[in-house]
Amino acid sequence: MDSVFVSRIRAMLGIVFDPLESPPKSPTARHFDPEKEVSEKDMVVVDMLNSQGHEHVCYCVCDPDKADMPIVFASDGFCDFTGYDHTEIEGRNCRFLQGQDTSPDDVQRIRDAIKQEVESSVNLLNYRKDGSTFVNEFFIAPLHDNQKQTTYFIGVQCAVPFLGPGQMPANQGWVYSQGKHV
Repeated sequence: MDSVFVSRIRAMLGIVFDPLESPPKSPTARHFDPEKEVSEKDMVVVDMLNSQGHEHVCYCVCDPDKADMPIVFASDGFCDFTGYDHTEIEGRNCRFLQGQDTSPDDVQRIRDAIKQEVESSVNLLNYRKDGSTFVNEFFIAPLHDNQKQTTYFIGVQCAVPFLGPGQMPANQGWVYSQGKHV
């Protein structure tokens, strides 16, 4: 594994575990355990999200190989943030969070990122289970296997105070991804 990449990620998170081993998992939170192969580089991000201190990070994982690309994992943070239980989320496409005031242009940016299998950050308005709206900085990225084929998409959401550009650094998913480009 690229030592610069690992060092940068560890520094961003203040991590004190051995980068060649998985970090200690939170004993109380649900964890994403991929059923399909995920490259070592992408597993670093998954392991971090599964680690202690990240129980409230709002993220979900979708499977592009299944019809309508359903969510196959919703973190406890995602459930708390949206008001849905994971049993109400998993098996559904993320579209259920959209509503009347969700921008079609923002939705198209997400669709384009999925089609092109690239990461993207989109600032958009979505809806909780109770119907209330929230503005979030949504970061989506493909997770690859060792042959560089996309096996999953991970989406990380972060509440932000307003609709508009320039809020990517508030999203841990976006921050984590910056180390992948080293």
